[in-house]
Formats: sequence, structure tokens, C-alpha cells
Amino acid sequence: MMGILYESDEWSSYALAENVRNMGVDVYLFNTEEEIDHEKLFSCCLVVNRVFASSQFRGHQRSLKKMPEIISLLKEKAIPMINPYQAHEYEISKTLSTKTLENHGIAVPKVFGIVARSTAQRVKAEYPCILKPNCGGRTNFTYIIHNEDEFRKAMEEIPDIEMIEEEYIKPVFGYVTRIEVIDRECQLVLKRSVAANGLSAYHLGSTYERYDDCSGKIKETAMRAMDILEIETGSMDIIENEQGFFIIDVNSVSNASEDNTEMFQFDLMMETAKYVVKKYKDSEFA
Repeated sequence: MMGILYESDEWSSYALAENVRNMGVDVYLFNTEEEIDHEKLFSCCLVVNRVFASSQFRGHQRSLKKMPEIISLLKEKAIPMINPYQAHEYEISKTLSTKTLENHGIAVPKVFGIVARSTAQRVKAEYPCILKPNCGGRTNFTYIIHNEDEFRKAMEEIPDIEMIEEEYIKPVFGYVTRIEVIDRECQLVLKRSVAANGLSAYHLGSTYERYDDCSGKIKETAMRAMDILEIETGSMDIIENEQGFFIIDVNSVSNASEDNTEMFQFDLMMETAKYVVKKYKDSEFA
């Protein structure tokens, strides 16, 4: 049996499970907001992690708190997880993933530091800068900060969580490059337009177009970054400018909505299912 850990009623998690079943593999969905049936968990030959860093903004902090225990149990029983255990640490810490890539010579924004409402500590940042949750996603509580007044106003709006301040890299070409990587291949490369507030996100009204002529160097770097972070299937955002390109965000849990499949003419959950089923069969009969 294959297990899928999930924390919210995303279409994508159910679509992944349906595709896996259609490929002849039994699958059980574990809702990490509820008590986990350990007997069923231990009956799995492979577990797929779909607990998003953004879960805390949906009131699902319990899932994030439970993941270390779940990972410990899986390690104890030698049950492999996709993505591997360490990848979850990169999913929930923008600082860790960014600094890890930087240490391996990959161009990323400069990290000025971490701040929170409950601490008086102030990071010496250069303006403009990006202020965003250290554990988060989908542009929740993400700001482009130009001065101290904007910083103070933003800090009044956010919950009391760790926020990362980092260098602002302007998307001068009007788009952010989005890459979906599965099994060391760039399966989908898109241009996502920049919204009126300077950020880029589907829910902000950004539009997408295929980016089939994305440079080989960018795609090679994307695959290398995923190898460094031990992410077998995930996504990243890249900003290109006159100086080159910078990886600004990496996710070890990729998401898609049903309309994305028709829009892109690419079924991310189907392709993910093909990969996890292959890994499942390898683990089952190893």
C-alpha cells in the first residue's frame, strides 16, 4: 500500500490518489489534522508527503507540528518518503533552503535575517527588500518593503511568526519563471506574469504562458538545486534579469488546480503519480 499525507482538501491530493489507484496501486490518505492510524501507516511501502508550508495560514498548524513525529516513525520503520525526510526541512524554512543553495554556489537573494512581532530584534536590511514568512507559501503575508514605515505597517498586519527579510530582485522582464521538476527533469516551464502589486501568484491574477525556449542553463541549474535539496518532485520560482537568474523560492510540495491542467495542457498530478508509482514498485520489491 502507498500512503499520502495531506492536511487540506486540495483537489491535487485527491487527484494524485485517484491517479495512483488507476495505475493499480492501493493508496490510503492520511489526514494529518487528525489522529494517524499507525498500523495503517506502517503497512505502507512508501509515503508521499503533501503537507504544505502554507498550512499554518489555513489553521493547520497541527500538521506542521506532527510532521517531525511522523518522519521519526517512518525512519524507525525504514519506510521511504517522497520527498525524502530532509526535503521537508527545506519546505518549512525559506532561510535554510536559500542559504543551502547559496553555499553550493547557486544564485539566490541575499538573506538579511529573520524578524518576528514578538521580538525587538531588527535586521539591518537594504531597501527595497522582500518580507515574507520563513515557513509559508502562496504569497501569504508577502510584501515588497521600500522603507521603515512600510516595514512597521506590514509587521502590524502579520501574525506572530518568523518572517524572513531578503534582497528584492526586480522581475524586469515582467514575469517569474516557474519550473516543475520531477525525477531530475524539468517537466513544465512557465512564465507567470507580475501582478499590479509587484508580486506574482495565480490568486493575484497573474497569467501564465508556456516557456518552451527557457535556456538550458536555467533548467540545468533547477535540476541541480533540486538534487542539493533532495527534492525528487517539486517546483521553484526564478527571476531573470540582465545579471543572470536567481532562484527565489523552492517548494517540495507542488500544487495544481483542476483548471491548471487544461490551461497548461499538462497534468502535474498524473505525471507525479507516474513517478511515485515507479518508486513504490521499486521499494515494494527491493
